[in-house]
Amino acid sequence: MRTMGNVLKIFALLILAAGGYFAWYAAYAPNPNDQIGLAITRWMPAPIRDWGCGKLNERFPNQAPTECSAAAQSTSI
Repeated sequence: MRTMGNVLKIFALLILAAGGYFAWYAAYAPNPNDQIGLAITRWMPAPIRDWGCGKLNERFPNQAPTECSAAAQSTSI
């Protein structure tokens, strides 16, 4: 049982790290085409992805990442 608790803690830590990186990427990243941020964007649920894409489109109006295009969002998981 102790091992399962450790596995859950590690899983929760990974989720928090990915979410934190995504929030930083959407709000502060100097480059909208950051490879890690783009990879995380693909896996985010639609409402969170929409928020992140909205922030990126505000900050980089002429450089929207490909993951934030309408076609990419309709084919995402």
